[in-house]
Amino acid sequence: MIVHAPGDIADKINADFGGYDNFIEQLKNAGLTQFGSGWAWLVMKNNTLEIMKTSNADTPIAHGFKPLLTVDVWEHAYYLDYQNDRAGYLDVFFNNLVNWEFVNSNLV
Repeated sequence: MIVHAPGDIADKINADFGGYDNFIEQLKNAGLTQFGSGWAWLVMKNNTLEIMKTSNADTPIAHGFKPLLTVDVWEHAYYLDYQNDRAGYLDVFFNNLVNWEFVNSNLV
């Protein structure tokens, strides 16, 4: 199942990433390539959406970015349900767990 972002965030995703699928691909790649414990983020800086990743307890706020959405890729977030299948966990997260209403509320 592919879920597309609704509301104002959809327009920003299309403008800054060229579409929802490209956005998800980049965010998923950030989650998959985060070595060890950390996070993949959708952030805003200077009115532009960007993808970033942080290790351990680091936060985009410390780097001047406004966090809009994050996915926990620490092993404890998915290991009991997905074992070593971080990609499967990320698919479920993006298709079923993102609260787009909350993401839209963070835009303001």
